[in-house]
Amino acid sequence: AYKFTHELFISNTKKGLNVFDNTEIKSIENKKRSVRLTTAAGNIITAKKLVIACGYESQKYLTRNVENLKSTYAIVSEPLNTNKIWYQNCLIWETADPYLYLRTTKDKRILIGGKDEKFLNAYHRDSKIHAKTKLLEKSFAQLFPEIIFKTDFQWAGTFSTTKDGLPFIGEISQRPHTYFALGFGGNGITYSLIAAQAITQNILGKKHEALKLFSFDR
Repeated sequence: AYKFTHELFISNTKKGLNVFDNTEIKSIENKKRSVRLTTAAGNIITAKKLVIACGYESQKYLTRNVENLKSTYAIVSEPLNTNKIWYQNCLIWETADPYLYLRTTKDKRILIGGKDEKFLNAYHRDSKIHAKTKLLEKSFAQLFPEIIFKTDFQWAGTFSTTKDGLPFIGEISQRPHTYFALGFGGNGITYSLIAAQAITQNILGKKHEALKLFSFDR
């Protein structure tokens, strides 16, 4: 995702896009015909339209809560001495709750993730990495007792879901001239593309079905 984002930046800067990294927006004022933003350095940005697509941080610009933050955990094994780890090295995803997913890597490792729980704060999330690693290892051993799994890396992250698993794309009445592109639910890249197409069409004065399907009023 990191490389993909930077490739998008590189491609679009060639078309005239300006990217301002590490620029914090301190306030947003929705005017009658425009939007006025003030940066931490005191600079003023005035735009006819504003698109808010900053993930979980977008919640603070909304009048009601739409996201459900969760902590998730993952581990990666040391390289194995075989190319065929299980049937066609396919992706495995459980339907259990909390779920477990597994996949192989090009350098013959196994990646396991899951054991999600409600997000409280980053410290609380990271303090459980060791215990969650043991749980993931145990779950793997139950599925593949014949494969020796030795953890090489482990980490935790935060992600968001919505009540119905769908994104929120479009406007709210409290913020005129402002669009939200919130691709929550684990399919952010796909939903972000839909959001980009739908919002662009709407700004150009054309209707897009996605704005109805993924509206805040659904």
